[in-house]
Amino acid sequence: MASAPTRKQLELAQREELLLDVAQKLLVQGGYVGLTMDRVAGASAYSKGTIYQHFRNKEDLIAGLLARFGRVRVEYFSRAATWSGTSRERMSAVGAAAEVYMTLHPEHDQLEKILKSASIREKASEDRREALSSCEMHCFGVATGIAREAVAAGDLQLIEGDTIEQIVLGLWSLYTGAYLIRDLGVFDHAPPELRDPTKPLLRNSQRFLDGLGWRPFSSEHDYMESRMRVLTELFPSEAAEAGLLDA
Repeated sequence: MASAPTRKQLELAQREELLLDVAQKLLVQGGYVGLTMDRVAGASAYSKGTIYQHFRNKEDLIAGLLARFGRVRVEYFSRAATWSGTSRERMSAVGAAAEVYMTLHPEHDQLEKILKSASIREKASEDRREALSSCEMHCFGVATGIAREAVAAGDLQLIEGDTIEQIVLGLWSLYTGAYLIRDLGVFDHAPPELRDPTKPLLRNSQRFLDGLGWRPFSSEHDYMESRMRVLTELFPSEAAEAGLLDA
């Protein structure tokens, strides 16, 4: 059994969270360029030397922020996995969790794209890179676990050559792509029906699952209604903050 953290360890963990709070505010205000170690020191009660005790450079700080965002996403996905219903309803609940998360934390995608650059990623500490990877794989594991249950229950039959991981990756790509298009503002000056690519996301994802033969089909069940129940019952405060309850 792991020993309880010491008072010193708790103090260090609390200080690190405060520094991440400051860094996140600077990121929102000034983007990647506006986030510097000097500015974190200037906006906090700590010296630059103290900050370097926690984060070895700016890239390590970004990895720390991403890992913290990742832990939030893990919590959302884990909450969604408790949803009772068919396997497809539970997968839709995970989709709703992703929708809440990506709406409340658009800066996650911005940071992730920056850190995915090899030249930047390699500057972050190995511990932080591993922590971030662990969060990502946990969320992917929640989705693949539900898909495996679907196969076991007979709700989904794999076609020869397909794997559960491929199916989940396809669904994951729909969500990632829609929010990437949103964040890049690709269609900001397009006709209204194109400006927010996240709005048709639920229908498109359900058509994708229909095409795989995952039952119950969208013609047999109202997944829009399921989405609203997930938002109101599992994510009431977060969905309200994200403005999704009236969407």
